Amino acid sequence: MKSKIGNNFFHGSKRVTTSVFTSIILQLTMIFAGLIHVNAMTLLASAPQITLDGKLNCPVISEHGGTAYLQLTVKTPDTDKERQRRPMNISIVIDRSGSMSDQRKMDFVKKAFASLIDQLQPNDLLSLVVYDDAIDILRRAKKIGDNRASIKRMLDDVYPRGSTNLGGGLTEGLKQAERFAGKEYVNRVILLSDGLANVGVTDPVELQRMVRGYRNRSISISTMGVGLDYNENLMMGLSESGGGNYYFIEHPTSLASIVRREFDMVSSVAAQNATISIALGDHISLSSVLGCDYSEEYGKVIIPIGDLYSNETREFTIELNIPAGMGKRIAASGELHYETENRVILIPVFTANVRYSKDVAEIRNSRDLQVQAKADIAASASKVEQAMKAIDNGDQAAAVILMDDAKEMMSNSPAAAVAGAAGESVRSQMGKIESYQKTVREESDTRRAKKSIQYDNYKTRTNK
Repeated sequence: MKSKIGNNFFHGSKRVTTSVFTSIILQLTMIFAGLIHVNAMTLLASAPQITLDGKLNCPVISEHGGTAYLQLTVKTPDTDKERQRRPMNISIVIDRSGSMSDQRKMDFVKKAFASLIDQLQPNDLLSLVVYDDAIDILRRAKKIGDNRASIKRMLDDVYPRGSTNLGGGLTEGLKQAERFAGKEYVNRVILLSDGLANVGVTDPVELQRMVRGYRNRSISISTMGVGLDYNENLMMGLSESGGGNYYFIEHPTSLASIVRREFDMVSSVAAQNATISIALGDHISLSSVLGCDYSEEYGKVIIPIGDLYSNETREFTIELNIPAGMGKRIAASGELHYETENRVILIPVFTANVRYSKDVAEIRNSRDLQVQAKADIAASASKVEQAMKAIDNGDQAAAVILMDDAKEMMSNSPAAAVAGAAGESVRSQMGKIESYQKTVREESDTRRAKKSIQYDNYKTRTNK
């Protein structure tokens, strides 16, 4: 059999389609152009086909300009379940302060992490750190081998005592993970606490700066707050700055399922230390990135998004100011940077254009209601987060007003009245906000009300 020119060709005994050949040539071209950086001799080895797309809510806008929302969507493939996962480098950091004796928290912690240890493989790395006033390294980072039983006995010997030097425990956990950190491992610190950091470094800004530094070394951090007495702002901030996950665990009986969920996510990491880089078009200015950290460097908007997991969809909303004009212009272009086991990849991904028009009907009819719904939900979630800050400041009345504003955003959304997924998502968010308001009005324990609302809103903001 002979190949047809323009359809396929033969390489050895295998048929390779033109589209595959074109893809290979494109990858090689990008590599030589410096757009894909390869750290190992795995040039065309299979890697997760992670994608980034960017769409505007109003691709047609008034000649007078205005506000536009750019919706970014990152998608990862559903990896082969039979494929062997990457080895893990996990550092478990456990609060053993005196309050961990309440509600048998420490007993549940031991059982939950003993179960995690049973799931690890001999080639996985594990370190154990416990903290109160003092910091103790129960196990320095090294391979599990056949030592599961002895490691679990180390946990059994931990008992509650003393104060809460969270910063010291976190620092040591990060150092242990750093000892063998590399792209061949999924590097994760799991920090658990049930109380306020009251010894050692307690400044949230300094602690978040520290975890951001380790994130640049492919080490991420997940945080687990147990009960009602820990600082949820600190724990959530550490996870977001550290590229991992945050969990509010009201009842210690839930610890086992939460630890299992975290293990399942770490097992399915498709990429580490992912970052979105956005270049804005001429005279386009940034108003905000809703609901997540970002920076502006060398004329680009940089959004660090942390670890990405198999079969995951993550969304981010950027609010842009579009100047007056005519014709067409580029609103923004974006690229995704991420690390896999053998590569550091940087590929240009999308360009979003905006066209000017005098026709009001054309502008209205061109609006992308799916994007509009997501943008409005993101804006309302940011407003709810402001309400949580008002509660922190003891201003419950201001919190209720801010949540009223968030609900009004939803009711005024152009997608609110439409049928289909866009309208349903807006109405669902409106129902959530009404539930938040009811919780604030009726919940006698402000700590519980704030933690539960903030955690649910965190999941909305981060699509987790």
